[in-house]
Amino acid sequence: MLLAHATLRHSYPHCWRHRTPVIFRATPQWFIGMDTAGLRRDALAAIANEVEWFPGWGEERIAGMVAGRPDWCISRQRTWGVPIALFVDKASGAPHPRSIELLEQVARRVAQGGVDAWYALDARELLGAEAERYAKVTDVLDVWFDSGVTHACVVDARPELAQDGHADWRVMYLEGSDQHRGWFQSSLLTRVAMTGHAPYRQVLTHGFTVDEQGRKMSKSLGNGIEPQDVMKRLGADILRLWIASADYSNEMALSEQILQRVSDTYRRLRNTSRFLLANLDGFDPARHLLPVADCLLLDQWIIARADDLQQQIVAACDRYAFAEVVQRVQNFCTNELGALYLDITKDRLYTMPRDSRGRRSAQSAMFRIIEAMVRWLAPVL
Repeated sequence: MLLAHATLRHSYPHCWRHRTPVIFRATPQWFIGMDTAGLRRDALAAIANEVEWFPGWGEERIAGMVAGRPDWCISRQRTWGVPIALFVDKASGAPHPRSIELLEQVARRVAQGGVDAWYALDARELLGAEAERYAKVTDVLDVWFDSGVTHACVVDARPELAQDGHADWRVMYLEGSDQHRGWFQSSLLTRVAMTGHAPYRQVLTHGFTVDEQGRKMSKSLGNGIEPQDVMKRLGADILRLWIASADYSNEMALSEQILQRVSDTYRRLRNTSRFLLANLDGFDPARHLLPVADCLLLDQWIIARADDLQQQIVAACDRYAFAEVVQRVQNFCTNELGALYLDITKDRLYTMPRDSRGRRSAQSAMFRIIEAMVRWLAPVL
């Protein structure tokens, strides 16, 4: 007896490109075992002990991915890519017992004739009478394996990048947050498998550019802002200053209103610099620069504030906190300089004799400040 009849709607995976249902089919593949030789354990140790992560949450993110990931399927069935240059037994599917030696021979041929050397290779050239028993593998490597071994292709293969005869791994990997699952991880796994150590000493992750409402920029939404357009309308300095002032640890919002605020900041920095330079007319630091101890107390104070800011900026740069650098310089120009020091000092600059101690003291302070500002802003503006 039929008691009820209903239609149930199920969620089913679809191809993101073709919008058609995905059919799953189990096929033989090549894998790198995560636990067979302790690769997962060693990778997690390298994440925790060998690498600095910027921002700090990157460590927890990639550690969680490595801890929970399955074995790495490195084979793909495509007609392009880096071939998996193996010979397997036609009956059992087992790799040839001399696979390492054969791989080296194939690698030499590929180095001379390109990747087509593998596809044109007659198995009898390497296997002789055994060729009838073995088949060439037609799979290619996962592209993440390709990119994941750049540490070997770029650094190991170039002696000029080595120090004391060893590859110098004091390097940073810098990419978007999606690469914890991609390049950061494939590079880590391949290098740990080869040497037991991470391929990098620092990893910096940045967010992606979104609009003011946090939406991804796209043509369909009409919310995209082209960098070339910003440079034509506002200048490259505005674009660079926005990038330096954005908190890259999260998604970075960009809109016309945000660019206008960045332009205001730029004008503040530029006008402050112009004022300092304008009041250094006739000042020759070789002859007129006073020692800090001989300057007036107000000038000593602003020099000390600039020295403190210099130390803060160096510390921020060491942490790659570039938005903090821009904010601190802006606050210094607005508060200490604009709202206090420059306003008070104008009388000395405009009324005191040209070579008086009071005027030279102010100019000595201004010279030190503008010299410091050039250092602070030169990487950006």
